[in-house]
Amino acid sequence: MKTKLDLLREFYSGKWYPLIVAALVVIGNGAGIEVPLFAVLVATFFVGCLIAYDFRFALTPFLCTVFFVSPKNAPNITVFREHFSKPSVLISLVISFGLLAAGILIFVIRNRRRRNSMPWKGFFLSMAIWCVALALNGLLNPAYTVQNFVYALNFPLVLLLIYLLFALYVRFDAGAFDYFMYTLMLAGVVIAAEIVLRYLFGNVIVDGAIVKENVVLGWAVWTTAGGMLAFAMPACFYFAATHRNGWAFYILGLLEFFCVLLSQSRGALLVGAVVLLISIVVLCVWGPNRKDNRWITLILGLIGMIGIALLWDKVIAVLQNFLERGFNDNGRFALWEAGWTKFCEHPILGAGFYDNGIVSDWDIQIYPFFYHNTVIQMLGSVGVVGLLAYLWHRFTTVRRVFRKPTLYKTYLGLCLLACIGFCMLDVMFFITYPLIFYTLILLFMEQSDAPRT
Repeated sequence: MKTKLDLLREFYSGKWYPLIVAALVVIGNGAGIEVPLFAVLVATFFVGCLIAYDFRFALTPFLCTVFFVSPKNAPNITVFREHFSKPSVLISLVISFGLLAAGILIFVIRNRRRRNSMPWKGFFLSMAIWCVALALNGLLNPAYTVQNFVYALNFPLVLLLIYLLFALYVRFDAGAFDYFMYTLMLAGVVIAAEIVLRYLFGNVIVDGAIVKENVVLGWAVWTTAGGMLAFAMPACFYFAATHRNGWAFYILGLLEFFCVLLSQSRGALLVGAVVLLISIVVLCVWGPNRKDNRWITLILGLIGMIGIALLWDKVIAVLQNFLERGFNDNGRFALWEAGWTKFCEHPILGAGFYDNGIVSDWDIQIYPFFYHNTVIQMLGSVGVVGLLAYLWHRFTTVRRVFRKPTLYKTYLGLCLLACIGFCMLDVMFFITYPLIFYTLILLFMEQSDAPRT
């Protein structure tokens, strides 16, 4: 007979704990009470660390915590600093993050004899090589600054440590893979809900027109929010292809794509549309639900065409920002030219992240100013050494997706496609929280190939 402790462990490793975490995040973000609700989340997380044998329960907290930051308390960088610098807020955050770190340490010590073997090869090795190259950015540049190295530490701290933490302490049984996809889907739901709340209460629609500059979620503006949602969206279609009541997940995926549209990010809409199309094709040709999904696609397609015809004026209003900007590069060509110039000046190890040839007084100290293109960023900041390391890492990911393809790997591959494609137009690869998604997707893709014992 199961004890209360056993039932509590099942609660943490089941579907309800991630759902509760997601609800806390949406409420905290929407109501501007993220700090107290983050403390509640940390308290529940700490309890999990005291009793759990499997670290999978930490997936949703790791994926969603950043989404707590609200537009009320962080409508822009200046106010962000003012609110989160208040003594009461700082004390609460320091205690919360201290408890978070203590919980992880306790969990690791408790389960040190249950851990998996070290994953030295595969993705970990290619990420480690890439991280070493990133740490060398701008080293040969006479204008080298220690900021370059400090910023580059962001990559091993996120990519390697988080990868190892979950690789060592998650039990990769059959249920672990659907559990991760479930947490990824919930992360997309959280972003979509925050975008909808912003439209309802954030003064996004003014005089019947959408003001894209007001699509600010606190933790991100329209570009990153849309890109992150496109990144998570394929998880819905995985469940649509493989699980009972797949039609509900199909509709959820379409609703998430609609929220990508509401984000007003052209890059996110572009990659989101490509990923959506591929996801639907896969739904119709592969998986246990493929016959049902063909009918669902046909029915939803007809409903969609009728809806567009009936609501044409509203459709045009939503698309107005895209129509006005069209294929305007929004200054990206100038950024790419600046990155290429820096590469030509410092071809081996690049000019470094803080010698960018664009701005000299960039006042956001957390991150440098970026070129909005992964390849150009690697060339301009890390040189040919960095680009080769990145390309090797990219080769290992593409090879893994196409080696013995499965539905699971295919939809995780579509998540990666959205991220990689979006980052050819934006900066998501070089900021912290998308890297958490990225490294966990690689881990679960890699482990899905491993034989289960």
